[in-house]
Amino acid sequence: MRVQAALKLGRVSNLPTVVTNALAGFVLASGGMPGAVILPVMLAAALAYTGGMFLNDAFDAEFDRVHQPFRPIPAGQADRSQVMAWGMAMLAASVVGFALAGGMQGASWPPAAVGAALAGTILIYDWHHKGNPFGPVLMGLCRLLIYVAAGLAANGTLGGPFWIGAGLLMAHVMGLSFIAKAEHSRAAARWLPRAALIAAPLTGAGMALAYSAMWPFVLALGLASAVALHLATRPAPNYGRIVPLLIAAISLLDAMMIARMGLFGPALAAACAVALTLWLQRWVRGT
Repeated sequence: MRVQAALKLGRVSNLPTVVTNALAGFVLASGGMPGAVILPVMLAAALAYTGGMFLNDAFDAEFDRVHQPFRPIPAGQADRSQVMAWGMAMLAASVVGFALAGGMQGASWPPAAVGAALAGTILIYDWHHKGNPFGPVLMGLCRLLIYVAAGLAANGTLGGPFWIGAGLLMAHVMGLSFIAKAEHSRAAARWLPRAALIAAPLTGAGMALAYSAMWPFVLALGLASAVALHLATRPAPNYGRIVPLLIAAISLLDAMMIARMGLFGPALAAACAVALTLWLQRWVRGT
């Protein structure tokens, strides 16, 4: 398998958003600046995401032969069984990574257990997401579990701010997943995707009344969500622009919650991941 095919299979342009998920989950649980332990957490999260994307293509190979023949497997750039094997290996490695990160903080099994739950949820989603009405919920749950695994690896407290951030992340990802499916169902015009996408900026605005450092990220997230929803409800929506924007905006949500903890520097770094994601999407499709 060539590197270019592997990059396409893993949708690596979206990896900055996964890294900021791990950072936000760690910070929200620990309440402080992350140390060296954040690196294996980020790596484990990245392996879980990339492995899941490999498996997504492996499971969808027959569908892609008809509807997306440009994907690496139907295009003859990768062998389906090889892609499946690499995907499973990366999921297993992600569980080990979460365990090692937790071990550095004195508690390896809780993050490993959540990492295993994450791997299982990814497998269920990849196996049965076409036509599954609960597909967006599973997708949102995958991102939430990255938060939980990172928080447990920090050996911190999964308190109120943590669960608010995790819940808002899940809502945002569910909303963008509904819109990603809307190309065939017009789901973007319904109330649920709209409610899911405005939940984070509205909640963030309420929190920013007490934590003013959140405002730049709240406003940026609100603008991104508003633009995406406006584009999604036009007569001929361009989903090739809408979905990548909402994926990149995940890092703005992470930045908003990191700022809630008083860490403006890491929040700004997370926000910069938005530009990196959008730039990478020019070279590797994020969907």
